[in-house]
Amino acid sequence: MEQSTTLFLFILLAFVLTRGIPFIGSIAPSINTLLRHIGRYFSNLNTMFHEDGHALMGLIVGKGVNRIELYTNNEGVAVTATYAGSRGWLPRVIIALAGYPFSSAMAYLFFYLLVHHHYDWLFYGLGSVVVINLLLWVRNGYGIVWLFSIGLILGGIYYLQDPQLMRYSMMFVGALLLVESLFSAFIIFVLSIKYPNDAGDATSLKQLTHLSARFWGLLFFAQAVYVAYLIFHLIY
Repeated sequence: MEQSTTLFLFILLAFVLTRGIPFIGSIAPSINTLLRHIGRYFSNLNTMFHEDGHALMGLIVGKGVNRIELYTNNEGVAVTATYAGSRGWLPRVIIALAGYPFSSAMAYLFFYLLVHHHYDWLFYGLGSVVVINLLLWVRNGYGIVWLFSIGLILGGIYYLQDPQLMRYSMMFVGALLLVESLFSAFIIFVLSIKYPNDAGDATSLKQLTHLSARFWGLLFFAQAVYVAYLIFHLIY
């Protein structure tokens, strides 16, 4: 099977796991519920990268990272330290801005390396990110247990030493990052329109810059759509 077809099938699988099978909700709702439970577990990979984007900017332009928390509903929080007063305004803007573009960038990086067959780079890179988060940043109970379980899955794949399993697992992760980076940005865009005072990063940026949450929500969604376009251009 051509790689482009295989990648498309994994994108379809990621969509089904995270959004359910269209049009069967009224016929077999339990199937979609089960699929979404499985999808929610793996979707925290995107949440992890999103929060890591905030954390990295906290390290680069701020005073460091206090902690990251990951939750069962695919939400997360990164608590960073910045300078006080006007000196800390720009770093806070950069940190708040970083999450959605960083998760989109990780999706693009995955597909770039997948297209060039660097599955081992992705595998060991993902494993390293999981270990760094587990040892240094994530501090809530669920986040620690989730990272440990992902580490066990990666350890099992490594133990089996099956190149095809490594290849397909990294394709799945890349597809999941693409789908979730796109849909999470769409959700924050919708929230920024309906509930501008409760729209996560868009609300934080509204408070920092006095530009509307709708502007930031649209910006997050637009960049996610553009990166998705670049990814499909890579594949085809």
